[in-house]
Amino acid sequence: MNILLVQIDGNIPNIALMRIASHHRDQGDNVLLVRGVKVPMLTFQADIVYVSLIFERSADKVALIRDQIQPGGGDEPPIIVGGTGWSLTSKLEDFGITTTQHDYSDYPDFRQSIGFTQRGCRLKCSFCVVPTKEGGVRESSTIGDIWRGEPWPKEILLLDNDFFGQPRWRERIVEIRDGGFKVSFNQGINARFLTDETAEAVGSVDYRDDSMKVRRVYTAWDSKGDEKRLFTGLERLVRYGVKPDHIMVYMLIGYWKGETAADRDYRRQKLRDFGARPYPMPFVRTPELVGFQRWVIRAYDKKSTWQEWKANNYQRVYPSKNRELRGYPD
Repeated sequence: MNILLVQIDGNIPNIALMRIASHHRDQGDNVLLVRGVKVPMLTFQADIVYVSLIFERSADKVALIRDQIQPGGGDEPPIIVGGTGWSLTSKLEDFGITTTQHDYSDYPDFRQSIGFTQRGCRLKCSFCVVPTKEGGVRESSTIGDIWRGEPWPKEILLLDNDFFGQPRWRERIVEIRDGGFKVSFNQGINARFLTDETAEAVGSVDYRDDSMKVRRVYTAWDSKGDEKRLFTGLERLVRYGVKPDHIMVYMLIGYWKGETAADRDYRRQKLRDFGARPYPMPFVRTPELVGFQRWVIRAYDKKSTWQEWKANNYQRVYPSKNRELRGYPD
């Protein structure tokens, strides 16, 4: 059979599609992966199509794929759609995919090894889908399970939602440190809950960004009310050797009722003053919020105020191709 895999969004390898590829190649099937909506899906005579999307905003592309693959509204070949952006309840096992093996062959330029040491989360944040999708914390894999082995570099991209929420995090830290691994805590660590022990653990490993090129620790500041606990955690990280500039803090913006531009700018400035790297994350992609995000992540906020940049530079620096982001409001 010919199996077409479509990765609509996401910059890193899609683990679900890697498992599907492993399952079908083990059965002798021919597998093709395309990223986005591309021409090869029109010329590849697929018997089954799997589509995966991470973000809800990508869901409208599913209809475009259906129009190309099932012209005339037919139901052949079957199209199976999944991923967090589509459903929080569907699982690969529902479609007979039971292997946990990752087939990396569709991502030949990807050097790292990717996976989870735990799934789920100990918290139930209202804006997060993880508790609904994965439930409570449970162990998944060791670092040795995740690493592909020689000749691949000892570089681990962890997708854990709450690394220190698992009971055996100490064992995983020892595996990372003693094994000489570089590690990216790609989904972030919860700085609000850091203790001296967990902060010291972070400082003891070779933490990296997702490209493994620079030192980076990811965390988040979701609510202004978390300020005291967040900065207590950040100070602990610095105490145990993590430089402030190594810390990238994702700022949830546009979620809380009554949030103002002043609220967003307060958090941004507090992080700049600390020496960390703020990274605003719009809950909804309005021109105001996307503009604020770009002003900060490009470090224009170090040179001008928000109002100055918004008035004089936004359309010139970022002329949007997206209709919803045109016509920047006053």
